[in-house]
Order: sequence, then C-alpha cells, then structure tokens
Amino acid sequence: MDELVSELEQRTQQALAELTTMDIEQLSSYMEQRGMLMQALINATEGASPRDKEKLKDRIQAIVSLDPIFLQKLTKFRDQARAQLTKIDNGKTQKNAYDNQYDGDSYFFDKKK
Repeated sequence: MDELVSELEQRTQQALAELTTMDIEQLSSYMEQRGMLMQALINATEGASPRDKEKLKDRIQAIVSLDPIFLQKLTKFRDQARAQLTKIDNGKTQKNAYDNQYDGDSYFFDKKK
C-alpha cells in the first residue's frame, strides 16, 4: 500500500510541475493513471487494518486536496473546446445562409412595356 501511495504522490507532483505546459492528452493520460492507482489502492486497503488505513489517510488527503488545480485546467480545456465548437457552428450557419438552396432550373420572366 505504501508503494502505491508513494507512486501516486510522485506522479501527482510531476503532473503538478508540468501542468502549465500539459495538453489535453497528457492531462487525460495522467487522470487515467491516477484512477488506476486509486483503484489499486482501494483494493489493497480492503483487508488492511484501521491503523494502516489511518497512517495513509493524511497522505491521500494531501493528494486529493490538489484536485481543484487539475479541475481548473480541465475546465479551461472544456471552455476552449466549447468556444471552438461555437465558432464551427457559426461558420456552418453562415455558409448555409450563402449556399444556393434554390432549384437550379428556375425560370425568370421579364415584362415588356
């Protein structure tokens, strides 16, 4: 269990140091790895004594306390994606407004005076 928490701490500190330069794929990869480590930690602590669990509790809470920082970065990526999708939708709307949606075989009649 201690090894899992140590690895989780190490990966969290590394991700925190690289957070400003991370792209969405790197952050997503970190979050997946973190999820797997957390699940392995949950599985490992099922048979542990309350004393062992208490010993790791503070370390895990320190890691979880950093979640808002990562959540802020994920929110930034979400907002950027939303803005790009809005641009694309607006572009499609403008394109459709200028596209010829009329029948190409239409006829024009001129009146002679």
